[in-house]
Amino acid sequence: MEQNKRGGTNATRTILIAGIIAGTLDSVAASVVFYFKLDLSPAQVMQYIASALYGAEAFSGGAAMVIIGTLLHFMISFIIAGVYFYLFPVIKLLRERPVISGLLLGIAIWLFMNLVIIPFSKIQPTPFELSAVVISVIWHMVLVGLPISLITKRHFENARRLN
Repeated sequence: MEQNKRGGTNATRTILIAGIIAGTLDSVAASVVFYFKLDLSPAQVMQYIASALYGAEAFSGGAAMVIIGTLLHFMISFIIAGVYFYLFPVIKLLRERPVISGLLLGIAIWLFMNLVIIPFSKIQPTPFELSAVVISVIWHMVLVGLPISLITKRHFENARRLN
């Protein structure tokens, strides 16, 4: 298989792996937190994500909305992993401080989702709760940003070794 400067097919593989791992860890964390906080099932968490597009109808949409929510969730995860992957060789901080940049990525993801995406979606607003924000920010830092950062770092280290 032929590869381009960023790793070609290996780049796609790295982005997919980072997206799957981060997306899975994120959905497990959301499912656990929302189970204990609101008694929601993992399927209802995915319906909540689908409600970004379908509003309250998503909660009565059954399996179709669970699938749409899951696809939307992982699409976002792949986009984040891809953007980070392609910024990695360009931004020095990402290369030199992968742990810090991964944790900062998690904060950036949380901020972007909560200040940009959710307000412009059909998701019903929820009351502000500091404890919920702290838990959500920490899980995005550790379970989403950090894995994407470390998986991307490993890809570029392996690519450098092969050259």
